[in-house]
Amino acid sequence: MKVIKTLKTFQFQVVATDSGTPSLSSNVTVQVFILDQNDNAPVILYPVSPNGSAEGVEEIPRNVNAGHLVTKVRAYDADIGYNGWLLFSLQEVTAHSLFGLDRYTGQIRTLRSFTETDEAEQKLLILVKDNGNVSLSATATVVVKLVEPREAFAAADVKSATKDDEDNNVTFYLMITLGSVSTLFLISIIVLIAMQCSKSTDYTSKYLQETNYDGTLCHSIQYRSGDKRYMLVGPRMSIGSTIVPGSHANTLVLPDRRGTSTEALAQTRYAIPEEVREGTVVGNVAKDLGLEITSLTERRLRVVSGKKESFFEVNQDNGALHVQKKIDRELLCHGSGACLLELKILVENPLEMHHIVVEITDINDNSPSFPEKEQLFEIFEQTLPGKRFQLHTARDPDAGVNSIRTYTLTSNEHFEVDIRQSDEDKIPFLVLKKSLDREKKNKHTLLVTAVDGGKPPKSGTLNVSIVVLDSNDNRPMFSQEIYKIEIQENIPFGTSIFKMIAMDPDEGINGEIEYSLGKTLKKKVYDIFELDKLTGEIKVKGMVDYEENDVYKLDVEASDKGTPPLTGECRVVIKIIDVNDNPPEIEITSLSNTVSEDSKLGTVISLLSVTDKDSGVNGKIISSINSNVPFELKPSYKENIYSVVTKELLNREQVSHYEITIKATDCGEPPISTFKTLNIRISDVNDNSPFFSQNPIEFYLVENNVAGISVFSVSATDNDLNDNAAISYRIVREGSQHDTTSFLNMNSESGDISALKSIDFETLKTFQFQVVATDSGTPSLSSNVTVHVFILDQNDNAPVILYPVSSNGSAEGVEEIPRNVNAGHLVTIVRAYDADIGYNGWLLFSLQEDKSEHFAHSQRQTRLSKLLILVKDNGNVSLSATATVVVKLVEPREAFAAADVKSATKDDEDNNVTFYLMITLGSVSTLFLISIIVLIAMQCSKSTDYTSKYLQETNYDGTLCHSIQYRSGDKRYMLVGPRMSIGSTIVPGSHANTLVLPDRRGTCTELIVAQIKYSTPEEVKIGSNVGNVAKDLGLDVSTLLNRRFRIVAGAQDALFEVNPNNGILYVDKNIDRERLCDRNGACLIDLKIVVENPLEIHYVTVEITDANDHVPTFIEREKVIEIAEHTSPGARFQLPVARDPDIGINSVQRYKLSQNDHFNLEIRERGEDKIPFLVLQRHLDREQKTNHSLVLTAMDGGTPQKSANINLTINVLDINDNRPTFSKEVYSVLLQENVALDAVVTKVQATDLDEGANGDVEYAFGGDINSKVLELFTLDRTTGEIRVKGQIDYEASDVYKLDVQASDKGQPPTTTDCRVIIKIQDVNDNEPEIEVTSISSMVPEDSKQGTVISLISVTDIDSGLNGKIKCSLTGNVPFELKPSFKENMYSLVTKEILDRETVSQYDISITATDFGERPLSTFKTLSIQVSDVNDNIPVFTHNPLELYLTESNAPGKSIFSVSAFDKDLNENAAVSYRIIRGERGHNDLASFLNINSETGDISAQKSFDFETLKTFQFQVVATDSGTPSLSSNVTVHVFILDQNDNAPVILYPVSSNGSAEGVEEIPRNVNAGHLVTIVRAYDADIGYNGWLLFSLQEVTDHSLFGLDRYTGQIRTLRSFTETDEAEQKLLILVKDNGNVSLSATATVVVKLVEPREAFAAADVKSATKDDEDNNVTFYLMITLGSVSTLFLISIIVLIAMQCSKSTDYTSKYLQETNMMGHCVTASSTDLETSGIC
Repeated sequence: MKVIKTLKTFQFQVVATDSGTPSLSSNVTVQVFILDQNDNAPVILYPVSPNGSAEGVEEIPRNVNAGHLVTKVRAYDADIGYNGWLLFSLQEVTAHSLFGLDRYTGQIRTLRSFTETDEAEQKLLILVKDNGNVSLSATATVVVKLVEPREAFAAADVKSATKDDEDNNVTFYLMITLGSVSTLFLISIIVLIAMQCSKSTDYTSKYLQETNYDGTLCHSIQYRSGDKRYMLVGPRMSIGSTIVPGSHANTLVLPDRRGTSTEALAQTRYAIPEEVREGTVVGNVAKDLGLEITSLTERRLRVVSGKKESFFEVNQDNGALHVQKKIDRELLCHGSGACLLELKILVENPLEMHHIVVEITDINDNSPSFPEKEQLFEIFEQTLPGKRFQLHTARDPDAGVNSIRTYTLTSNEHFEVDIRQSDEDKIPFLVLKKSLDREKKNKHTLLVTAVDGGKPPKSGTLNVSIVVLDSNDNRPMFSQEIYKIEIQENIPFGTSIFKMIAMDPDEGINGEIEYSLGKTLKKKVYDIFELDKLTGEIKVKGMVDYEENDVYKLDVEASDKGTPPLTGECRVVIKIIDVNDNPPEIEITSLSNTVSEDSKLGTVISLLSVTDKDSGVNGKIISSINSNVPFELKPSYKENIYSVVTKELLNREQVSHYEITIKATDCGEPPISTFKTLNIRISDVNDNSPFFSQNPIEFYLVENNVAGISVFSVSATDNDLNDNAAISYRIVREGSQHDTTSFLNMNSESGDISALKSIDFETLKTFQFQVVATDSGTPSLSSNVTVHVFILDQNDNAPVILYPVSSNGSAEGVEEIPRNVNAGHLVTIVRAYDADIGYNGWLLFSLQEDKSEHFAHSQRQTRLSKLLILVKDNGNVSLSATATVVVKLVEPREAFAAADVKSATKDDEDNNVTFYLMITLGSVSTLFLISIIVLIAMQCSKSTDYTSKYLQETNYDGTLCHSIQYRSGDKRYMLVGPRMSIGSTIVPGSHANTLVLPDRRGTCTELIVAQIKYSTPEEVKIGSNVGNVAKDLGLDVSTLLNRRFRIVAGAQDALFEVNPNNGILYVDKNIDRERLCDRNGACLIDLKIVVENPLEIHYVTVEITDANDHVPTFIEREKVIEIAEHTSPGARFQLPVARDPDIGINSVQRYKLSQNDHFNLEIRERGEDKIPFLVLQRHLDREQKTNHSLVLTAMDGGTPQKSANINLTINVLDINDNRPTFSKEVYSVLLQENVALDAVVTKVQATDLDEGANGDVEYAFGGDINSKVLELFTLDRTTGEIRVKGQIDYEASDVYKLDVQASDKGQPPTTTDCRVIIKIQDVNDNEPEIEVTSISSMVPEDSKQGTVISLISVTDIDSGLNGKIKCSLTGNVPFELKPSFKENMYSLVTKEILDRETVSQYDISITATDFGERPLSTFKTLSIQVSDVNDNIPVFTHNPLELYLTESNAPGKSIFSVSAFDKDLNENAAVSYRIIRGERGHNDLASFLNINSETGDISAQKSFDFETLKTFQFQVVATDSGTPSLSSNVTVHVFILDQNDNAPVILYPVSSNGSAEGVEEIPRNVNAGHLVTIVRAYDADIGYNGWLLFSLQEVTDHSLFGLDRYTGQIRTLRSFTETDEAEQKLLILVKDNGNVSLSATATVVVKLVEPREAFAAADVKSATKDDEDNNVTFYLMITLGSVSTLFLISIIVLIAMQCSKSTDYTSKYLQETNMMGHCVTASSTDLETSGIC
């Protein structure tokens, strides 16, 4: 929504029109008042810099006094009230004692006089903030520059000290013009916005919201579809909810009142539970249908027709539909569908029929029940999981959620219940989910519960017994799948370390168990451990060494002696515990024998590594160094790697040699230690820098020195000797244009400084520079000193005359004075200044020559006098200057004439601003008119071509960088790639793309460490390159020999070597990975590469990758497995494991099984091994195949791939396992009603693949079939034939569903089932029935065509064409049958205009005929009479009406009267009046008015105030007493007339405490007519009541001052004399021109000051105007700029609106224009919907 800044109040009208003929309407006036919020920050008007920032510079003389006005900060705020009240405060100021700020006016004044120590430039930061709840603020910066008096006086003398006080007429006209332009601009903007808003406003929809609906239904929306009107009801559904079937349970069909006002038809739907008490209310029919409750009895509201209406009745007193008789849903509506009772509600005058559907909802009043209480099953132990057994089905007469929802089974691990949905029925099945075990339990007793969905739920139970038949089916089981034990290394031979036990629940030989080690273990395992075959005990028989292997994994099998034998397996993991049997080893990787005495703390002396073959605590090593040496051990990032570093500063003169002892001790029990000794020598270096005895140095130099002569000298000392103590000097130069050191020179050896030019104090007062002293050591050391130079002033500048100055530049001037002046009269002031400071700049004035003696005392002296003034300073040798002043004596009248001429003129360029304002105003007006014309043209020729501002970037082309270096801790990394070459170097865990580079940030003697990782395959040729170590570490290849580039230490280093010529690491011996690393994970060989000068150690790890040089192998060539036919799918059988010495991808990666239908392969990961299992995927059938031959293949992942095979033979053991099967699961049959008895319906057939008794099939109906079905149909047990046994009637049921079961004669028998669906075809055996639901015996003669006379329903209980009916009228009557929205529902309506005088009664005959092959008909006769009606509304003589009301009226008195008349008679002409009132709120003025409903007299309940409210309007409605009542309305416009009830308010003067008082200072020598001040005031009234006059009430001297009665200007009437008092007090009366005038007073105190004070004040105000002198012109400029800015912004916004507005305003939803009803609804896109009923 657009935020309107320039609008404070507006109003609009809303019209509500009904759809009657003729349509009636009323309107309401909406008045909107915009309340101000603090949303505008203050705007700084002055100071403003050229770039727009709030900054300004003010220059004032240094000699001004306290209280001098520096400047005034001006600001404004667009808000009003407290939000626009601004306060000023000083935020920052250079010197707080210098300046003061008035917090209300923004005036900055001096607090004291300036001194020589005050800085020449002062900076002030002013904060301007408003007084809103959340105040907003702005800041302005004022820089105050202090200038010498001569500059200020010169500027003051040039400018006129006064300004004309009269306002200019041109400015007045400018204000009028600017106001007109602004008003025209705002009107144009409003018109354009109105044009925008009124364009294409047809957005109406055919969905009309019902606003005044009041009933038991929730909120609704009406819409039309075809000839029907619907109401979409909200999401809530109560007892009174009304729906239409098929409309998503939320559609209410309303009467279509488009044709006449007497026809109404609707359908409403309610829901009520069964078994409710008699008298229970179903819903309020009257409310839901919008009927007037008071007229229900008169309109005969009643329930009519129908066979089931006796259950309900309607109350005519309140319109409530209630239960008349107890309702049993199961008795009324068999089945689970919706139980609907259709009622017809009838009202008359006008005639309306409403179809009420009452849905009888089910309550949970019946419990589920089973046909039998117990059911028995016999199941073999080997029966496969998933086998299903049908249970008895429970029955529940309830429907919907109260019927059977689910079946539950008592908790057990073997069975679960599965429910099959068969149409509305749920059939339970008992499903075997886990194989049975007779050894554990030979009988299972379960309880099946059928539960309905009621609240609370009800249930029925069935006892189920399962007898389990026996077989042998258990295998040995270990207590754990994996056993973990720990033993120490070096354990004695023959020690028993573990005993395992496996259990088999079977008996006899099936339960006897033997143990054996797996056949796929390594040969070495069999040498170290042995397993007892019978007891399962494991013993040690070989040497156990932790360093050789720390863990052993043994696979153990347990087998029973059954046929076929079953096996179980487990794994025993033996972890070896380490013993401390290896001492630590210390390896000196590198040693630097000589160390400089200036070595820093932490300088690396030597590198060493400590190792221990033991692990854990036994392998943890503590290293230490003897404590009496200035060295310490510093651990590296890699464990057990140390560097010997300095921990204290070294001094060769004290100690030149150290012996360092290193001790390494492990943490085992007992601990073992190792020692190592290092010898270190200390060398001497130079480490002292020059220093100055004083820093900084201060130097004083007299100005005008001789150029080239030495002016100063500096000196430094160095404690070092020889070259290290030889010092040279230089000056640090900046090289900039203003570098003062450019004219200085220095002797590099002696330190003497000379100046190359003479220095002037007035140009340069002080400067500084730096001198650097450097010794000759390597590297050289230096220090610097700062030299501060201060220039001393000499008296070398003569005074300069500032005033008087003639036009040719000479120090001469002429002054005219009246001849009659008194002694002491100021003739003029000679002004001068001196550039020197102190006594050299202190000036003295003296008269050198005066050519007219006694010049002030004689009237006969010459008229021309010449004075020569000498101005000299106070230097040792003083300098001087002279000025000449010629004084002319003139007669007094000439002086007065000159004064008169001057007072009539203005300063130069006085009216330039006003002139430019006129030009700007004309330009803005022209631009405004042109823009309006352009916008209108755009409005008429709008383009719909909208281009997109989003342009696709089509030419992007870039490349990624190759590498990025970064640092982490002490390492530097390089992110390479994505390409990887042979030389790529990676760090584990860094995603294979990080290269660790050496960190060379330290000194040249620090340790540089890096780690690199390479990989190379095994079995490569000797001499193969692994990687270029030098290149990857960034080493200079040419220095490798000199830096002794080599591999050091390590037991396996002989496998590799480095080439010192090119830095390449290569293979030196043949590498066999299986020999080096067995089957461990990564095979890593650690190398240490060292380079010296500086010392660096690089850890290189070479990973030996595996090559595929071995083939997988099986220990056996063939494996035989026996499996019983009844074995469940999912059974697993372990297969032999293949072995491959290779690792990783080259080891055994997968197994493959030859193609077959019954088995698949499953691989189980057990540590590093892959164990193959044969899994039964599909049931075996020995009748089809007795054995299966398969091939198992083991494959590794090498390239090329290698593999091995083993043959598998599976023998199948036999059982019996087939059940009967129907040819169809569902049989569908068509059968006509009334078919002959014993007719064959259909025949079912099932087959069984088994032989003998297992293949013989018998048929039977399902146990839970309905008893009524057994009365209608029979089933032959042997053949499966179904025949008719009873009478088939379509009207009783149109479909029957029969469950048939087939079972064989096996033990136990197996069964299956199918469903037979019999659909009944209808025969035409019922005639139509005509039911006259309602008849209106009296019809008004003015009834329109289509008026409903009677409602008729026709029914036929047959279906299809047999139930289709056509209706017609006989005879020539002015009526016709009109079909309703519901099939077979008709309304008898008029088709012609009725005339009671012609025909007063009609007899109408109705015929109904169905469409059966033999049509059946029915007849009905109706009698109708015609009556008379009345139809006029009240009328007002004038509309609208106008009322003029004087403000401050007496509350409760009558202010106006309205009247309307009605052409009807009696009660239809009795008119009552009321006022339309809006929402209750402070802006609803109608709430303060009252009207006499009988006479129409209107009275006001409160007194109105013109200043608050000037006009308002309201509406009066006149209503007659007819039934239904008719009404019309009239709009009354009220205009408030002003009275004089506001006193004037003084705006100026106003003191700081708020009183109307002020003080004005004026010079004593001003002339008559001088403007002292202006008294400003305003009055809130208008016209004469607001016209103010000013008068002097009290004054000290009436002859001194005059007051303009219209403008409030106070001026002097004459010149002041010495006898006039220095302080004059004036009391001004301000009053308005009302009949009874109101007034206010203001006090002005005028202080007379001496002329010199006035002149001083004039000198201080550099080119400034009097306070508030030209505010009108200033605010004109601001207003003009604001209007122009607002105008441009508005034009841009409107153009944007034009370009972005969519032109597609069409809607597929069209408003219904002919709707006619009881309610009038008004809607607007911006206002809430309101309605009047």
